[in-house]
Amino acid sequence: MFIHTKKLGAASQAGQFFDTSGFDPVTGLYTEAFLEQQLGKEIARAKRQNSTLSLATVHIEEFAEVSQRFGPSATDLALKELARRLKRACRGSDFAVRLASDDFLLVLPECGLGEVKLVLNRLGALEMNCAGRKVSLEYTTGWVDYQPGDLPADLLKRATQILHLYENAAKESYSSTRVPH
Repeated sequence: MFIHTKKLGAASQAGQFFDTSGFDPVTGLYTEAFLEQQLGKEIARAKRQNSTLSLATVHIEEFAEVSQRFGPSATDLALKELARRLKRACRGSDFAVRLASDDFLLVLPECGLGEVKLVLNRLGALEMNCAGRKVSLEYTTGWVDYQPGDLPADLLKRATQILHLYENAAKESYSSTRVPH
């Protein structure tokens, strides 16, 4: 397990209205419903070919605050840009998933630790103009590797735990810096 924080440009929050077709209507990325179907196939392939399989996580920091400050159109714009970058970072066999409003996952077959870092480094910084100002959005990345014997639910649970670590760390950071009035 690895966690890494990086700056990403502007922000956006679309609501959590996920299409049952397997595609998120805002980003065009796959949804968790699609992931649940595909992950078993990817694990079977990794077992059969005795190859690696990694899940890379991306969590957008302070996503709700940016949405409140700049509105839903800016949020959608940032989500679409992040989705474009996730797709661009993917190799032919990889695919990107939107798990929640601020949580994303890359499924990376035949991808070990060194390759995961290269894929995530391709995301770069995302900066946008919102209300005439340049806005940067921070994001955190991490990853987990398939371990022999993992079921799809096991692998997804470990990836989700990383995403919850992000949320908890952000809450603790916020609450420890709050000053009562």
